[in-house]
Amino acid sequence: MDNSIQRPIARFEDFEVNLETGEVWKAGRPLKVQDQPFKVLAALLERPGQIITREELRQLIWPDKGFGDFDHAINLALAKLRATLGDSADVPHLIETLPRRGYRFIATLKEQSDPPNVVAISPPRPTVVPPVAASGKVLQAPRWRLAYLGMGLLLLVVIGGYLLRHRSQMQPDKLTIVPFTTFPGFEIAPSFSPDGNEIVFSWFGYEKEFQFDLYIKQVGQEHVVQLTHHPAIFLASAWSPDGRLIAFMRQADPESTGIYLISPLGGAERKVASITAYGGWEPLGVSWSPDGKWLAFSKGNSLAKKAGSSADHFSIHLVNVETSEERLLPDPSNDCGNTWQPAFSPDGKYLASVCVLAEGVAKIYLQTPDGKQARELKDARSSEGFAGIVWAEDSQSLLYCSDQHLWRIPLAGGKPEMLLFAQDVESVAVASHGNRLAFAQVHHSGQVFQLALASQTKLTAPAAKLISSTRGDAGAHVSPDGKHIAFQSWRSGNPEVWVCDRDASNPVQLTSFGGPSIGEPRWSPDGRRIVFDLRTDSGISELYIVDLVGGRPRRFLTGTTEAASPFWSGDGHWIYFNTERPHAIWKAPVEGGAASRLTAEGKDQSEPQEAMDGTRVFFYSEGYVWSASANGGDERPVPGVPSYVAWVPARSGGYFVDGGPRHFALHYFDTATQHAHKIVDFPNLFAMWGSSLAPDGHALLFSGIEHSEGDIMLVEGFR
Repeated sequence: MDNSIQRPIARFEDFEVNLETGEVWKAGRPLKVQDQPFKVLAALLERPGQIITREELRQLIWPDKGFGDFDHAINLALAKLRATLGDSADVPHLIETLPRRGYRFIATLKEQSDPPNVVAISPPRPTVVPPVAASGKVLQAPRWRLAYLGMGLLLLVVIGGYLLRHRSQMQPDKLTIVPFTTFPGFEIAPSFSPDGNEIVFSWFGYEKEFQFDLYIKQVGQEHVVQLTHHPAIFLASAWSPDGRLIAFMRQADPESTGIYLISPLGGAERKVASITAYGGWEPLGVSWSPDGKWLAFSKGNSLAKKAGSSADHFSIHLVNVETSEERLLPDPSNDCGNTWQPAFSPDGKYLASVCVLAEGVAKIYLQTPDGKQARELKDARSSEGFAGIVWAEDSQSLLYCSDQHLWRIPLAGGKPEMLLFAQDVESVAVASHGNRLAFAQVHHSGQVFQLALASQTKLTAPAAKLISSTRGDAGAHVSPDGKHIAFQSWRSGNPEVWVCDRDASNPVQLTSFGGPSIGEPRWSPDGRRIVFDLRTDSGISELYIVDLVGGRPRRFLTGTTEAASPFWSGDGHWIYFNTERPHAIWKAPVEGGAASRLTAEGKDQSEPQEAMDGTRVFFYSEGYVWSASANGGDERPVPGVPSYVAWVPARSGGYFVDGGPRHFALHYFDTATQHAHKIVDFPNLFAMWGSSLAPDGHALLFSGIEHSEGDIMLVEGFR
């Protein structure tokens, strides 16, 4: 009996395949199957139950390709086909592999006399993202608004259905937003396969913070494949345009830090470029040229340091994946302290990158791939730097993450648009086909902890959580009278200054800026006012003062182009601060007047704090703790204090925190003996910052994160 397919419709299990049109349905719903996987499926369905050799498949589907190309193509096509149909090579129920012989379709085909499966597919319902209150509860709209909303949605569906029938290329009215991953731990940095059906991403679990590996998952499937097996501190990847390779930047130990290539089917890694580990996520990112020959990435070069800089200068490099030739592109602007996060446009005309002017101040530039022409992308907003940039599919606009929001800006110019469907965003990817977008939705919920001190070096109790919310709190400082705490909080949806009672009860929001980044609030000696810095959308930092009793915050003018990290002097007459252009420590009279510069211009002078006796000012410079006279001059490093620590002045010394994730420790440094005493370890924290000492010296407050959460979100219908 001839079992071959004689009619165009093949039906098995709950699948239906039209061999003429290339359409596949499962339970009445269409599946997206690429051209080559579909050809393999069609060949197997033409001869169900019979063995089809790999050579027969090559003659039928890839007659013009060499054998080497075919081996990779057939393996990739079968892997994608099985993933789409929910089949397994180990336990097959549809397609069986016969080693060294070929493949066989083993499912039972349904009789052709059965009536065809006709299904009316309704338009998908729109996903409406509800606003969230500070408490985390969904805010309910008034009933009249819901009624109008329902009528509006009904009208959109009716009109949209008509327009979509007659203008198929029009932007859909609605987006469908669903979680793509929901794994414990932190998933970030998605990248689509060329067909838009798979995503490679970075992930670490709770038990292995900052030990990322790459994983691949198909849209609509829960099965996840681990691609790499060498944990990295930071990791980002990009799928090649032809789908054959995945490039990634790994930051780990010195031997394994670099740019690598790996097949999406797994196997050996190939290193194509060496880089210097940075210790942060900012330089992360690799991008393929549209022809698949070049990779763009950021690399530090000690030979190209900027004047007055002690650190490597990061620039964009290109490496040829076939010849390993490496090229250095010129910075898009002479003002760039670092250039990173490159992104080729899909049409190959431009290479976008982030130009960092100073800490938290960055701009996006567009260059021709040869680096000879460059221009700034005006109005791209950032008050804390960019956490990922990507091109739209048509190369006519750019998407970027800033302040945990997702923005879109047209290439031709115009104001950026905030994409309201995406919240808490730190990285984004756009599929080249399929109208899909993916972004990482992250939560770094900082909390304020308190450590009770019996003396300068002894504890009365272990650290305890004092202030917390699901949105994040940090930067807490106790008022001089010990009755209140001022702190940063994101519980209103944006960073603002809040105050509460000493026991963390009765929290009250003092500011309502609605978006810009806000620094740690500092008390005046009389406890009546609070000073803080605010970084505008243009990246300029300014000082503001707000009263404890409330009211509109007032701009504190310093006469400098920017001011940050304010600290009130003990006598209440001065406010210390630092500037980034030039890098220096200053003080300005509280009652008004010109600021005085206390230090000579240097590199990275920041976070001034007055000593308890008011004679000197501590600050950071190039990773070390320094001090200067409160009247200016006499700058010198503080001997015996390790580099890169968080320093808090005390009566006869100071406290500092050093270490890394799960290895933080608190020390006390005695200025008389110049000896450091370890007080306690913090094994339950993988981030720790913002320490402050209560005025009575009996409590140390600090900010910390126990866990970071991150999931990949998938947006369908995006254009």
